[in-house]
Amino acid sequence: MKFLALLLVLLLVVMQVNVWLTKDGYSRLAEIKELIQDQQKENNEMVSRNSQLKEEIKDLKDGYSAIEEKARGDIGMIKEGEEFYLLTEPRPDLEAKTDD
Repeated sequence: MKFLALLLVLLLVVMQVNVWLTKDGYSRLAEIKELIQDQQKENNEMVSRNSQLKEEIKDLKDGYSAIEEKARGDIGMIKEGEEFYLLTEPRPDLEAKTDD
């Protein structure tokens, strides 16, 4: 009976060494948990981005105001009858030449 108890204790020690010290043991488990948390964070960000894109698609399908806003911002669309003024800051290198 003592031999069986000793054998079981020895097996338990071997299993614990395997869990705590090998490359696929506890440290790998902690690393995998961290990777899962990172992936869940990225997934949440993607879900948020997807919902924003869905709203934008809905706006583009429903009305012309969203399309017009997008065209104004992306390609500088101007409506008929509107006047466009472009205000720019003077460039320092050109100011120096005009002062001479």
